[in-house]
Amino acid sequence: MNENRVYSEVKQGSTLPVGEMVNVVYKTDDYDIFQLSKFNRNVLIRKEMLEQAEQGFISPIIVNENFVVIDGQHRLEASRRMNVPVQYIIVKGLNKEDIVRMNTIQKPWGMINFIEAFANQGNSEYVKLVDLLNDVYRNTTVVCQVAFNVSDTRPVRVAVESGNFQFFNYEKALEFFNFLVRFKEETKVPMKTKLSLALFELFKIKKLDRERLITKVIETKLDDELRVKTFNLTEALKELLDSYNKNLTKKSGALIEYYITSGGNLKIDAEKHDWAKKRMED
Repeated sequence: MNENRVYSEVKQGSTLPVGEMVNVVYKTDDYDIFQLSKFNRNVLIRKEMLEQAEQGFISPIIVNENFVVIDGQHRLEASRRMNVPVQYIIVKGLNKEDIVRMNTIQKPWGMINFIEAFANQGNSEYVKLVDLLNDVYRNTTVVCQVAFNVSDTRPVRVAVESGNFQFFNYEKALEFFNFLVRFKEETKVPMKTKLSLALFELFKIKKLDRERLITKVIETKLDDELRVKTFNLTEALKELLDSYNKNLTKKSGALIEYYITSGGNLKIDAEKHDWAKKRMED
């Protein structure tokens, strides 16, 4: 195969019709010169966006003459976090209507887009959700299901997209995610969706000893399996419970009993915390 690829049919020495120069691209690492309006203040930054920032974004952000960001708030924040320069162009006369227009003509919206939109409208529940996703745990599916205390994404999606999302218990959700971060740090296990949701199911059990759970996962070498295998929810729960229950007896009162239903689901036979009994879909 010829490695000398041809990208243009224009012959050497030819002059390309470049047209009229409209905007100049600037570059800066002074992020404080930019302003965000209430329409784009809350943004969710994903790992992929940070990786792109490190490599260098192809498209510059767009600002008006007052340096209000019209398009590119995600690129700006990702550049800030990665401490890399940001490129921008100035287009005079753009305003808040253009921010809304740029945000709505992009690809079809997912939950993240709805979360950002309602947060930027000032909905405090969505603002807390954005902060949680940015600062504590980035998995949107896990965060929303935990925040809503449901095992199915459907009621969460309906609530988020309708603007009716509410935390079932914000303090407990935050407490769980702090535990999840510590579990990940101590076991060195990557946090996959089903494993995270399995840990939340255990977190709701009244007699769960969180320290014992982390210790037993390491002692029984379950952490090695969790690093290389992908489990569904039932499998993850079973593995975690078997590890936790090792060397415990019914008589001790610390054993967390469970059974598998005919449909293949795992049911935990132990009392939950009072706060865990409230479900937002009820």
